[in-house]
Amino acid sequence: MSTSEERKRSFPGRRAGALFLLCASACLVVAGPEAPLAWAQKMPVLPPQNGYNIGNLAYDFTLKDLDGRSHSLKGFRGKGVVQVVFWATWCMPCIQEIPRLRVLYDKYHDRGLEVFGVAVDLNQTPEGVRSFARDLEVNYPILWDEGHATMSRYGVAALPRNFLIGKDGIIRHAGTALPGGYEALIERLLGDESPPLSAAH
Repeated sequence: MSTSEERKRSFPGRRAGALFLLCASACLVVAGPEAPLAWAQKMPVLPPQNGYNIGNLAYDFTLKDLDGRSHSLKGFRGKGVVQVVFWATWCMPCIQEIPRLRVLYDKYHDRGLEVFGVAVDLNQTPEGVRSFARDLEVNYPILWDEGHATMSRYGVAALPRNFLIGKDGIIRHAGTALPGGYEALIERLLGDESPPLSAAH
């Protein structure tokens, strides 16, 4: 094959490549150097979903305490940090956790920490829970989960079940036990910091 014939055969490929480069250059000129940033800024930021997992916006609930007063979780949104623990008088790990919660409630309540001990409606009565809480000198509100509806909504399958919820209503810890570095986590949440989400235990 002659040199002139080779040039004729290779010309279409060279022309296509040149056209591609020309188009790419034109796109960069039109879009400009700020285009990637502009595209990123247009990405929608989705709000957290309602739920009971770490990173979810905690399901709201309104329950009455043992004296008949109503307490709403949503009422603390933007105001305080809330520790919710589902428990029962017949649950030994629940009982072992109470002294620590009492101390933390005393220490941080004035700074904005609320603790809700949600007594589940399983093999216990409000009267029995009231007597039990009095004997153990529980100093935080005990709520009665009539028909265990809130327990079911929060997917509680074992007791105790703890949820630490920030001022923004986001669940920062969920697990059967209180997380390591619990006080430091409370301090940061009360200070309006956004600490890393705690792994569930």
